[in-house]
Amino acid sequence: MNSCIIVMRLLLSGPFLFAPAWSYNLDVRHVQNFSFPLAGRHFGYRVLQVGSRVVVGAPSEGNSKGNLYQCEPETGECLQVTLSSNYTSKYLGMTLATDPTSGNVLACDPGLSRTCDQNIYLSGLCYLIHQNLRGPVLQGHPGYQECIKGNVDLVFLFDGSRSLQQDEFEKIVDFMKDVMKKLSNSSYQFAAVQFSTDFKTEFTFLDYIRQKDPDSLLARVKHMRLLTNTFGAINYVAKEVFRQDLGARPDATKVLIIITDGEATDEHNIDAAKDIIRYIIGIGKNFQTKESQEALHQFASKPAEEFVKILDTFEKLKDLFTELQKKIYVIEGTSKQDLTSFNMELSSSGISADLSEGHGVVGAVGAKDWAGGFLDLKADLESSTFVGNEPLTVESRAGYLGYTVTWLPSRGTMSLLATGAPRYQHVGRVLLFQQPKGGGPWSQIQEIDGSQVGSYFGGELCGVDMDRDGETELLLIAAPLYYGEQRGGRVFIYQKKQLEFQMVSELQGETGYPLGRFGATIAALTDINGDELTDVAVGAPLEEQGAVYIFNGQQGGLSPRPSQRIEGTQMFSGIQWFGRSIHGVKDLGGDGLADVAVGAEGQVVVLSSRPVVDIITSMSFSPAEIPVHEVECSYSTSSRKKEGVNITVCFQVRSLISTFQGRLVANLTYTLQLDGHRTRSRGLFPGGKHELTRNTAVTSVKSCFMFWFHFPLCIQDLISPINVSLSYSLWEEEGTPRDPRAQGRDIPPILKPSPHSETKEIPFEKNCGEDKTCEADLKLTFSDMGSKILRLTPSASLSVRLTLRNTAEDAYWVQVTLTFPQGLSFRKVEMLKPHSHVPVGCEELPEEIMLQSRALSCNVSSPIFGADSVVSASGPLLLHTPLLSCQVDIQVMFHTLQKDSWGDFIELEANVSCNNEDLSLLEDNSVTASIPVMYPINILTKDQENSTLYISFTPESPKTQYVKHIYQVRIQPTNYDNVPQLEALFRIPQLHCEGLITHEWNIQMEPPVNCTPQNLESPSDVAEPCSFGAEFRCPVDFRQEILVQVIGKVELRGKIEASSTLSLCSSLSISFNSSKHFHLYGSNASMAQVVMKVDLVYEKEMLYLYVLSGIGGLLLLLLIFIALYKVGFFKRNLKEKMEANADASSEIPGEDAGQLETEKEFKDPGCLEPLQMNDACPEDEDGSGGD
Repeated sequence: MNSCIIVMRLLLSGPFLFAPAWSYNLDVRHVQNFSFPLAGRHFGYRVLQVGSRVVVGAPSEGNSKGNLYQCEPETGECLQVTLSSNYTSKYLGMTLATDPTSGNVLACDPGLSRTCDQNIYLSGLCYLIHQNLRGPVLQGHPGYQECIKGNVDLVFLFDGSRSLQQDEFEKIVDFMKDVMKKLSNSSYQFAAVQFSTDFKTEFTFLDYIRQKDPDSLLARVKHMRLLTNTFGAINYVAKEVFRQDLGARPDATKVLIIITDGEATDEHNIDAAKDIIRYIIGIGKNFQTKESQEALHQFASKPAEEFVKILDTFEKLKDLFTELQKKIYVIEGTSKQDLTSFNMELSSSGISADLSEGHGVVGAVGAKDWAGGFLDLKADLESSTFVGNEPLTVESRAGYLGYTVTWLPSRGTMSLLATGAPRYQHVGRVLLFQQPKGGGPWSQIQEIDGSQVGSYFGGELCGVDMDRDGETELLLIAAPLYYGEQRGGRVFIYQKKQLEFQMVSELQGETGYPLGRFGATIAALTDINGDELTDVAVGAPLEEQGAVYIFNGQQGGLSPRPSQRIEGTQMFSGIQWFGRSIHGVKDLGGDGLADVAVGAEGQVVVLSSRPVVDIITSMSFSPAEIPVHEVECSYSTSSRKKEGVNITVCFQVRSLISTFQGRLVANLTYTLQLDGHRTRSRGLFPGGKHELTRNTAVTSVKSCFMFWFHFPLCIQDLISPINVSLSYSLWEEEGTPRDPRAQGRDIPPILKPSPHSETKEIPFEKNCGEDKTCEADLKLTFSDMGSKILRLTPSASLSVRLTLRNTAEDAYWVQVTLTFPQGLSFRKVEMLKPHSHVPVGCEELPEEIMLQSRALSCNVSSPIFGADSVVSASGPLLLHTPLLSCQVDIQVMFHTLQKDSWGDFIELEANVSCNNEDLSLLEDNSVTASIPVMYPINILTKDQENSTLYISFTPESPKTQYVKHIYQVRIQPTNYDNVPQLEALFRIPQLHCEGLITHEWNIQMEPPVNCTPQNLESPSDVAEPCSFGAEFRCPVDFRQEILVQVIGKVELRGKIEASSTLSLCSSLSISFNSSKHFHLYGSNASMAQVVMKVDLVYEKEMLYLYVLSGIGGLLLLLLIFIALYKVGFFKRNLKEKMEANADASSEIPGEDAGQLETEKEFKDPGCLEPLQMNDACPEDEDGSGGD
């Protein structure tokens, strides 16, 4: 079993978060590799730094020999360490430890095997080697168990009853022969007794001594075929066989093996056999019930479960020897008081080891039935003291205590040791022991149990002296098979508090590697980063091809996050199991820097650390303060000088590793940035950039560089200083080799993992007097130039102006808060001339639920509001009313929102504050204003087309006529609850006493209302157009439509003596309270008027005029006819014109002349005669006609 333990340890530690390495100070680009063709897969299983060399353990593969090698970094060669020994150490190199004080090396082979009475013993072989590696100083065999052959007298008591068939009986005999043959060369003596009704000794111990041939001894055995008297047979053997005269040895252990196929047929006691170890084997179908099986227990030793075996067939006897051998194996060479477990036969001592101040301990996992323990080695390595579980319990079996051991240095009087039992109860356990310094008994002082089954808690241990004061502060316990959160392996950190260690935190590998074996190796390194605290390396050999994590020390423990994760493939593509072993406590290169050796499959990688440096930086500015008048927005750009600030930046390198002996040269890349936290920088380098980057090489001698920057044309923030940030990093040229053998070569340093930046501020100068403390005194008032009334029109706006005055020194971060009702919506804000350059910005504050107001926060001249300044803030609550301004105001404009109720007034409250105004000066910082609210009314009044607009009176017409003036009133609905009282005013025509016309009027309204008539002032004697004599006042409900009829009775009361015209008018107007309401489209829209014309027609006698007019017209017509005749109007000359045309045509020769004459012959004379007759009348009268 212990050979399996050794192989398992090889697999666990060998083939056994944080993406690829953050580049801290272990150099992964320039590494040294030790390997050679014959190294073997397990070369690198263990590594130690001894002096300036690396000792490498290489346990063998197969049946070859394990070796130790010493590798020289200076030459890159590895040589075998010569050991003068006669032993073939197959697993030499599996365990290595070094003494921090003397430098000596303890190397062990935990698998030294030998045969003892056909059994394999496993113990350890250890060498204590001088630090010069020139052969072993001492050689020892810790846990060596001498091959003790104890005497055992064994009797076979076999059943010969008739229930056995002959072939079954023969199989029992063959089984006895087989056992005797296989144990023939042991310290066993045999005898055999057949029992049935009687008992027969087949051969005694003396017979076996004389002749050890089982075939001869059992050749004459005959089947008795009677009953089964088992009780009597056992007593017979005890009294008659175990006799010294028959060959029994007095010092031998008595063993009785009973073989039967049925229950006993007799009843007795077996007190005579109580000092005999009794095994009973029940064979066949008679033992299928529980009762029959329990009947066999009375014949067996206690506990009966371990000494009774039931077989259902006789064929299985031939396979029983192996199991029987294991049961009786513990008997050989042990006392009768210790018959239950192995002692040190399979100790595998040396599977772990540690060495401190010449005091060595080795683990012995196979001791005490694999409960395990450790051996406290004496100076000669030959003698040792075993320390194990106290008390030794059943639970501690197979716990593998001693799988790991580690000293925990202490400054007290006691030496402290931690040892792991990773298989204890399947969850693992770590035990802490102490011993007085100088020697003495060991005592167990603490138990630490694991939590996860199969995690191998305690599989690796490491004590850490954080500040290297000789006192262990931390105990690291690994559980490399721990699983959780897709991480394989975990390391638990226990901190020493008073007298025991308590868990404080844990370390984990990167996610995505559930089988990564994080914690398979833990090594406390020397201080590699220069903070004077111990650092720790943790191996994870199965994370891809292997990885190593570096955890730096910090005050109170270890950093929970690794400073570096190194993957094996970063250096070599074909590497395997990188991180299976780690050791890093020496400077192998002689440069004052620690190196770390890491084992992998068949090779060892040496990682050199780089010097950790700190860059000391400084920045200075000239001028130290920025003049405000040069950069503020009010400063004239025409007279501005392009001035700026000079920046002086200095660098100096300081090494954090005091032992480093090389020259420090850091290739630095640095960046200067102006106002990097702002979108728009307030400073610009030449070229308009807010940052610049430069490269330089710096050393331990301070180097300084100067830069200049200027300002934009207008800077609004003049209170917060300009941030100048300096960030830097190191860069290394690609391909630069680093030869660890080269002395004096510049080694590229690495920056410590702290913020590599510095930020300083350039303040703006303050106008604060000699005390440099600004005290402002602000005063805020509402301006009269804002809106006087809020008229709620659809596009209404309101303008509010505030006058802000600072009568003292500069005010910082001036803020005006304006509270206004919910019905207003902020539109914009502006600073009015002549201070329109002063910045102002407003934003609404979040609305408060259940509050009836909203708030606006305005930053004025942010961040500085200068002294002796007057700014008038006119905030227009937008109503499209003209803005009035007589001074510089901040004007805030608001839209109105639809709102059911406004009230009669809106209340505005303004408050101003700043960061530097004394509390005693705040009384004039708040102001309120009340603005009346007027509600809109939309009334449309018009007269209807069917109103009577004209009447006339004649002597023949009726004396009385009725007229109607019809009006329609439409009232548009309003969105507001504030509805006014309306009144309709009707006016009717005035009556003149001397006129021919009288009239009466009344009012009819739909819906009907009661109107109140009222006479106007006494009418004038002279009639005027549209003069009114009375009026009616009628209350009007706020309805959508009202129909009104003004009905009049007009009467002619005298004789018309002359024609005349007059007008009768009526009017309608709607009135309301104009102090609270206004007409949306003007007052004319609520007025209407009807003008009616009245004609009085006077008629005279006109018949004779008509007769005379007709006669005169006939005479005039006759005179016109005569005149026309005299001038020849009625004569016609058509004939002469036609003849003249014919003559003209006959004088023109042509081809068509004959045709024309032919055509004339065919003309119808009926059509031409009338025209000729008519045309001839004027020619005959002249006497000028022709033929």
